[in-house]
Amino acid sequence: MDLSFAINRLLSAFLVPPGNLLLLFVLGLGLLRRRPRLARGLLLLATLVFGLLSLPVVASRLLASLEDEPRPRPFDFSRAQAIVVLGAGRYRDAPEYGGDTANALALERLRYTAWLARQSRLPVLVSGGSPEGRAPEAGFMKQILEGEFGVPVRWVEDASRNTWENARLSRRLLGPQGIDTILLVTHAWHMPRARYAFEAAGFRVIPAGTRFHRGNGSLLTDWLPDARALLDSHFALREWLGLAWYRLRGGLG
Repeated sequence: MDLSFAINRLLSAFLVPPGNLLLLFVLGLGLLRRRPRLARGLLLLATLVFGLLSLPVVASRLLASLEDEPRPRPFDFSRAQAIVVLGAGRYRDAPEYGGDTANALALERLRYTAWLARQSRLPVLVSGGSPEGRAPEAGFMKQILEGEFGVPVRWVEDASRNTWENARLSRRLLGPQGIDTILLVTHAWHMPRARYAFEAAGFRVIPAGTRFHRGNGSLLTDWLPDARALLDSHFALREWLGLAWYRLRGGLG
């Protein structure tokens, strides 16, 4: 595994829920004897925040806060020169497929890419490396688009370890081809960070987000704790943290 990737994963695990809440809870337990009032406050805070982030209505609104498009919309395909789709992770050692393949998040992006490609006839670039030292994501992304969706892939960027490198290395492939305006496919909640990275790399980006969240708390189940909601809250808070880091990184040059 790439060392910098491992360090980043370790840091992010304890900067966003549930890792940061676990640290807060452990700190509260450690202070129970010496600072009981403070300890009880920390334990209560960790419990309350954990509960709130586990509510679908809260998680949905956190994700929606990142989605700068009000709804999916038709595109003016004449402005774009290519479609770029970003990897989202792998289903490791899938026994039914005989090895690594795309996970559920990646499949959502690939499905939307296939739809856009059929509508627009634009060439496709897949972007995703392997910081864990396994086969690059871009390889099985290409296989799925071509073998399962019948959409040809023209370019494969398979060395990136994160969104920032997705942008830089995609630019190296597409820049010499004279391509600077792209449809960028990723999840709607990931789009602000991805768009920032690709624009910083020199692209003109037409956002093509997928999987929008518009929960408004109208259902009883929106107010009941749910493990999937906690995962969605994790994604949202990680994206806000990542976007802040990218803007700082871009400002530092």
